[in-house]
Amino acid sequence: MTKKTVEFGDFQTPLILAKEIVNLIQIIQKKCLNHQIIIEPSCGKGNFIRACIEAKLSYQKIIAWEINSDYIQYLKQTFSQEINHQNLEVKQQDFFLLDWDFIKHNLKNPILFIGNPPWVTNSQLGKLISNNLPLKNNFQSYNGLDALTGRSNFDISEWMLIKMLQFISGNDSAMAFLIKTSVARKLFLYINKYKLAISNISIYEIDTWKYFKVNVSACLFFAQGNKLNFTVKECPIYSSFLDTIPQQIIGVKNNSLVSNIEVYESLKNIDNGCEFQWRSGIKHDCSKVMELTLTKGGFKNGFNELIDIEEIYIYPLYKSSDIAKKNILSPNRYMLVTQKNINEDTFSISYYAPKTWHYLQKYSYLLNNRKSSIYKSAPQFAIFGVGEYSFKPFKIVISSLYKNLNFSKIGCYQEKPIILDDTCYMLSFDDEKKSDFILQLLNSSIAKSFLNSLIFSDNKRLITISLLNRISLSSIALYLGKEKEYDNYFNSIQNLQYSLF
Repeated sequence: MTKKTVEFGDFQTPLILAKEIVNLIQIIQKKCLNHQIIIEPSCGKGNFIRACIEAKLSYQKIIAWEINSDYIQYLKQTFSQEINHQNLEVKQQDFFLLDWDFIKHNLKNPILFIGNPPWVTNSQLGKLISNNLPLKNNFQSYNGLDALTGRSNFDISEWMLIKMLQFISGNDSAMAFLIKTSVARKLFLYINKYKLAISNISIYEIDTWKYFKVNVSACLFFAQGNKLNFTVKECPIYSSFLDTIPQQIIGVKNNSLVSNIEVYESLKNIDNGCEFQWRSGIKHDCSKVMELTLTKGGFKNGFNELIDIEEIYIYPLYKSSDIAKKNILSPNRYMLVTQKNINEDTFSISYYAPKTWHYLQKYSYLLNNRKSSIYKSAPQFAIFGVGEYSFKPFKIVISSLYKNLNFSKIGCYQEKPIILDDTCYMLSFDDEKKSDFILQLLNSSIAKSFLNSLIFSDNKRLITISLLNRISLSSIALYLGKEKEYDNYFNSIQNLQYSLF
């Protein structure tokens, strides 16, 4: 795949697929397509243009925008007759520099936006040093921590499509685009979050391997604006263009996406916030230095070097691949943990463990150049996602990377608490009986059904910390008839205070 293909997210839509989509749009809109203007904002070689022309849709003009000058020349040659008859306008246009107020006041409504925008993220383009980017602003309104740790990465199509959603809101214009399914869900959430006047939203899954020879979960996303200023809160998902009955209906509840409305409604009381705080494991961004294996000769780092350091800062380690197993084995990896909390000064290591300090200094050129901005104002050799909870003797854990919903309990190894890397999530306990009880609740069929009503199987990370922090464990206990047990473990002090009062 060439740099140019990646930079412009250039996956040309086959003509047969473009025709199927145009036919589907006619069906969705009850064969009453009366759009004055059809706009394809990133038209490439123009297969959607051809599909619209051959379908003989009722329109005054088709407008084709494209940033790639080679495609502009190709389009002008291919569609010279339509351009001469002024049925088609082809223009080299950077989508990110569009004047939307001009479009609103100078083009006749309703407008149909159609096409296949770039399938690439802003971080990928940053690595390519590409200029094919929108102006940098926090358009998703993430807080500082989320922006620093990666949630602010977004698909370029997401930014483009939000602009078009804002345009069609409150009028009869519509949009139909081939996009990643994960982006389609974000758009649906955005519509509800900002109460856009958009209805008749639907998602149709496509076989990306058949049409594009890539394994990506993608779909056709359709949305119709309305003048009544109401927002639809449910969205059907169809497994193909031919289906008339959705395979599932997603929705928005408590400002979050729900993957199965029916199941969620029966268990929605669990969506009441967790009584304990879920945490992620330790983030260090330098595995060859910080992660070790124990051999007969001693500890080895990621450079396969035998190192001689004190064990005071070395802890047994589990990663996602370890805790995702049905039967978790004894740790065979270790981590050098330089802090007990994120504010702790690391210079004390030089006093308590001079060999360890010397080792860290040896690799300071790597540790000091870690790219994440979370380390910029932190002490030298700092880590992230560490606190008192990291060193508790018992933890309920789950992997964020593996597609299973199995929770496990881990303890200590060789008299040291086992720590986790940042691909794992945990609840920490001092009392093993409490941890066993929580594990029983989380692995119950009720908890699994609730989680399945929220998660989307094509997400890169099936489980997130924000998802886990929605689970009310006391509500699960109530569903299971174990509320007294829960109160005995976790509300005994509060109950005593009530009785004294």
